[in-house]
Amino acid sequence: QKLASLNSNETSAIVQAFSGIDEEIDYLIVDSAAGISNSVVTFMQASQHRLIVLRDEPSSIADAYGIIKVLVKDYNLEQIYIVPNMVESQASGYALFKRLNDVCHKFLGHPIKYLHSITHDEHMLAAAKNHQSVIEYAPGGNASRRSEEHTSELQSPMYLVCRLLLEKKKSEEN
Repeated sequence: QKLASLNSNETSAIVQAFSGIDEEIDYLIVDSAAGISNSVVTFMQASQHRLIVLRDEPSSIADAYGIIKVLVKDYNLEQIYIVPNMVESQASGYALFKRLNDVCHKFLGHPIKYLHSITHDEHMLAAAKNHQSVIEYAPGGNASRRSEEHTSELQSPMYLVCRLLLEKKKSEEN
């Protein structure tokens, strides 16, 4: 709760601390609360790429559109990527992105980008509640099978996002 209610000075201090990291890193991912708080906007402003994770639910879509509108209209920010979460398939995730992108294009005059979808796996939430990786909790589940294709250390869907960002960076460099 404390992180969700940071004032602008506290949020700026955290952003400054990130800037002071001496080690070379490819990506630093900041997971913030949903909505349009000052801290969320400050973190988004400080980011090179902005990932909006949403579900196919009215409140989630409204929150996503709201933050996108503020980022585009008030701060003229680019590099906004959509990551549909808990969708049935990549196709349904892309369809959710397409609906939101059409609205953004029509009303904001600014398209957004699709990164990748995170498909629903009933074991993911249960594993998190049990403080276990999904591989330990449900070795035969969808997320476990996907993770074995990529790594045996998958702890959350954020691994997928990191991997996709790195792949995107490599493709942009070529």
